[in-house]
Amino acid sequence: MAQNSLFAQSANSTGFTNVKGANLLNAGIGLGTYGLYGSGGLPVTASFEHGFTDKISAGIGFGFVQRKYYHDWKYTYLMFQVRGSYHFNELLEIDNPKLDVYGGTGLIYRHYKLKYDEGGTYYDYKSSGGSVTIDLHAGGRYMFNDHLGAYAEVGYGISPLQLGVSFKF
Repeated sequence: MAQNSLFAQSANSTGFTNVKGANLLNAGIGLGTYGLYGSGGLPVTASFEHGFTDKISAGIGFGFVQRKYYHDWKYTYLMFQVRGSYHFNELLEIDNPKLDVYGGTGLIYRHYKLKYDEGGTYYDYKSSGGSVTIDLHAGGRYMFNDHLGAYAEVGYGISPLQLGVSFKF
């Protein structure tokens, strides 16, 4: 009986039956971009959430990508977000304590900067701006141990699909 109780406590400390008090940090790359053409680096993304109840977490996110189009156009795209997530393990009856399935919403501020430089001064062009939009996201993380895991997330962030490492502390 004591062994079963100890096993249950260990599973709960590793798993996601209760996110209250947990800090969740994701860092990853994006696959694909929304409307950006050209060549350049992959989108870089990070998010942090704190568990406020046993199933609800909230926090912030950030994303960055820079692309070149032909030789003269350069796009810089930043994303800042506030987000909240609901953790569906209990609702979906997921028994694996290492797996966390979540989805949520929030607000995103997207900022862009566009620069055209043909080498002279007559045709140089710069522009920047931003917009606020609704965020929808869904994802899952698999924890390898109490503190380290991997995650995948789809949504309206910097990229349609994000993959990376997840830290729980």
